[in-house]
Amino acid sequence: MQRWIAAIGAALSLMACASTNTPGTDGVYDPLEGWNRGVYGFNNVVDGAVLAPAAHGYRAVTNEPIRDGVSNVLSNLRQPVVFANTVLQGKPGAALGTVGRFLINTTFGIGGVFDIATPSGLPEHKEDFGQTLGVWGVDEGAYLMLPLFGPSNVRDAFGLGVDTALDPLTWAKFDGDTEVRIGRQVVGAVTVREELIEQIETLRDQPEPYIALRRNYTQQRQAAIRDGELDDDPFANLPEFDDYDFDDENEE
Repeated sequence: MQRWIAAIGAALSLMACASTNTPGTDGVYDPLEGWNRGVYGFNNVVDGAVLAPAAHGYRAVTNEPIRDGVSNVLSNLRQPVVFANTVLQGKPGAALGTVGRFLINTTFGIGGVFDIATPSGLPEHKEDFGQTLGVWGVDEGAYLMLPLFGPSNVRDAFGLGVDTALDPLTWAKFDGDTEVRIGRQVVGAVTVREELIEQIETLRDQPEPYIALRRNYTQQRQAAIRDGELDDDPFANLPEFDDYDFDDENEE
């Protein structure tokens, strides 16, 4: 796994270095825009055919407390990865808080279904290895649109692989382990998509959704590295388009 992560990271770095370091009109370095727009279109097709209907159906057949419980469990399962990254970022307070949060929610919160830790003064931290690399001073590199995963960049794509390696569930061996891992990914994808129904609709109302998503993702990741927390609304502060000359953009 680690060799695969290193190989992917090296390949992506070479792709980024092979292009001129010229940012787009929104200030985002996107030398692979043609490829990225193609993947963006593919992701939209998959979303329209699978994820969006599943997300709307999930919202229709569940109430908010149930959805909150599912989201809490998924968040709780991620705490070991968050803990590792708080340690790597040199944040001992956040690391201890993450351990306390995991223990309290796993026990008193019945496996993480109920978030007991937040009202107890242990807020959730959202750290990943892409942020860790940013804290270490690693440049984000070229913007990337990943199939199924969505917006990213060279640094965050590599970080995604490392986070997978840091996740204990990746290496756990038990009866039905493969089914559990797949189920977690599927439930996680539907849960996130349901939480973003309104934001994605807002994004698609923009004159140029691809550019809006590209710029907003980059701003959100930069903010996450500065303060260690992602904005609750990843589509807040969508860019203004009055100053953009779309004739200069590379369209498919």
